[in-house]
Parts: sequence; C-alpha cells; structure tokens
Amino acid sequence: MKKYLPLMVNVYNKNVIIFGGGKVALRKAKKLLGLGAKVYVASNKFTKEFNKINVKKVPLKGKYDIKELLNGKVLAIAATNDKKFNLKVKEQSKKLGIMCNVVDSNGSDVIFPAVFRKGDIVIAVSSSGNLPYFSEFLACKIGQIIKPYLEAYPALKKVRQKLKGVNSNRKKKVQKEMLNKDLELLRSGKWELIEEKVNQLLTGSS
Repeated sequence: MKKYLPLMVNVYNKNVIIFGGGKVALRKAKKLLGLGAKVYVASNKFTKEFNKINVKKVPLKGKYDIKELLNGKVLAIAATNDKKFNLKVKEQSKKLGIMCNVVDSNGSDVIFPAVFRKGDIVIAVSSSGNLPYFSEFLACKIGQIIKPYLEAYPALKKVRQKLKGVNSNRKKKVQKEMLNKDLELLRSGKWELIEEKVNQLLTGSS
C-alpha cells in the first residue's frame, strides 16, 4: 500500500512531459499550463483541442525513445490507453529519478489531488487515487466552509507584516486571537480598527 506525502511543488517554468494525446492528457496539460509549466506532449495522435493551447507537440512514430523524451523533465505523465507503454514510461522515469504519474493506476509515484484555489490559499484533497470524484466534492465543500476565513486573509496578511520583529510565539498568539474572536473585523478590512485591535493585543489591554 502506497503512502503519499502531501507536497506543494513549484512547476513554474519547469519542463514536464505528457505521454498521450487524448482528453485525459488534455486536462493534465491545461492544469500544468495554468501553473506556468513548459508542457511537452508526446503522442501518435492529438485531439484537436491541443491546437488551441501552448504545448510542444512531439509525434512519437518511433522517432524518439522514452528515455530521450524524458531527458530534462521534472515530471512525467503517462496518459495513453496502452497500459504496457504507460508502464515503460513509469519504469524509465524511475531509472532517471523523475516523478511519474500514471493515469488510472494506483502505482503512480505522484498523484494529482483535487484542488481548491483562492489567491494564495491552496487546499489539496486526495483519496490516494481511489475515488477522484469524492476528492473533488470534498475540496468544493471545504472551500465553501472556509469562505469567511478567506475573506479575512488579506487583512491578516497586513497584520502579520505589522507584527514583523515580534516574538514568534507572541505573533502566533495575536493572529490566533484575532481569527477566533475578531473574524468579522478582519473580514471588514477596516485597517484603522484592525490596527487598533492588534495594538491592544500586543499591550495586553484587550
């Protein structure tokens, strides 16, 4: 049984390759492009939607071997309908020390979680590859539940800047206090009142 370590990986301006030119590969490509990755797609056939997105298409047709295509990539995705070929991609990626996601397989080194994203806040939910729709459902629900806290986030960022130089334990205590007791004040964005509250907490006069 695989145990996955949750990580946030920066793929901005990094080279990634997707093997497969169908709808699943297209979804993966769009997701990676949205994160600023440089996406290469290797396949014998490409669904026409690939003509509308900024990827480097590489026709396979025996011209390239898998090892050559993996060279210089930080992530590989095997998304063809050929399970044997996908396994070859996984095995070669392992030899080269490259993370590999195999679509529709629980043998992947890395999996794509369901994601809720709002500005700086990113919440990933995974069922370890077993029930993708449920992960998507939970991510959506979590986003709805934490909406008030997301609205408080911009003000809390300013509070943290104001607390620069303050003892880390004290800083954490002030932020925790405000999230627990002054959430509506943070959501209002009224900085003069928020700053006054921070000063009260720092001096212990609240």
